Amino acid sequence: MTEIELMSVAVESRQAYGLYNIGYGVLSLVIIIIAYLVRHQPMWFRSISAAIAVFFIFNTFTLLTASQGAFLGFASTLSTMAAEGNAPMMKAFMESNGLTAGQAMTPPTWQVLGPIAMLAHAALSVYLFVAAKWDGETA
Repeated sequence: MTEIELMSVAVESRQAYGLYNIGYGVLSLVIIIIAYLVRHQPMWFRSISAAIAVFFIFNTFTLLTASQGAFLGFASTLSTMAAEGNAPMMKAFMESNGLTAGQAMTPPTWQVLGPIAMLAHAALSVYLFVAAKWDGETA
């Protein structure tokens, strides 16, 4: 692949990452609304709804993580190409942003909190479906 093709794929991967982030936020709102709407349904129905919500949380998080990994892989390949002299635009971009050509692209250190946040999101979603008191009762 040429430098332009790799950059194009990396940008598309980053766009997908942004869309998955937006979708993950909307998913949170949808889960709250659905949990409220099914609050008077039988427990088996609310439990199945919670399981479906958890599936979508894990699925969206997995796609989000894969998209981030693909972007970092493409960026690392471009960085290697820049160090070898095969990607002059990437080399200029890296130098103008204080990066070294050939340097591997890694996720930020705070990204290790992502799985913890996803598990908390799943646990809170199950709570909303199964145990939350929606009608003003004391919890």
